[in-house]
Amino acid sequence: MTFWDFCAPFYDRAEKTNTAYSGMLRLMRDLTPPESSVFEAAAGTGAISLAVAGKAKSVHCTDLSERMLSVARKKAFKRDISNITFSNKSLFDTGEPDGAYDVVIAAQVLHLIDEPEKAAEELKRISDGTVITAVTLLKGLRGFFARPSVGLWRLLGFAPKREYDADGFRDFLYEIGLPPCQYEVVGGNMPMAVAVWRKEHGDNG
Repeated sequence: MTFWDFCAPFYDRAEKTNTAYSGMLRLMRDLTPPESSVFEAAAGTGAISLAVAGKAKSVHCTDLSERMLSVARKKAFKRDISNITFSNKSLFDTGEPDGAYDVVIAAQVLHLIDEPEKAAEELKRISDGTVITAVTLLKGLRGFFARPSVGLWRLLGFAPKREYDADGFRDFLYEIGLPPCQYEVVGGNMPMAVAVWRKEHGDNG
């Protein structure tokens, strides 16, 4: 069982300890064009996919963890959301056609992987023009007692490859080929950055 399989049953409760999380979800919805097709990579329990489903034409919610997706499916059923599909997929090789989706979302994942450049290329490939990323700004949030939820995740085995402040995450996106044309920080006890790459801007770096 992976770390993500293990934490699937309580993942949503843990995320809600971050007061920036609900603001991030609202921003994701605001950034989603009406009647767009959306692909979410590494969606976890589907919070973002479900948040944008009411505005999008269709949403494809994907993750490597079947236990995470099981939670997402149950939430979609409970909320009677019918324009969403679910599948196990790697963000390195989605198997999707070029430009298949209006919007591609990858939140809380690029800082966890060894080859973010490779993932960024795949996300851009399947996007018809927009990739939205997000991350919790963990740099400087040290210590269990200073940030209990971060400390708890670390005790359970959470081990990000990289940690960022607001400037650091923006720089990282430039480095991996996702230069943002829009970049916002959502305030909270653990601030989150949300960035938008668009093909017409990103092609020029």
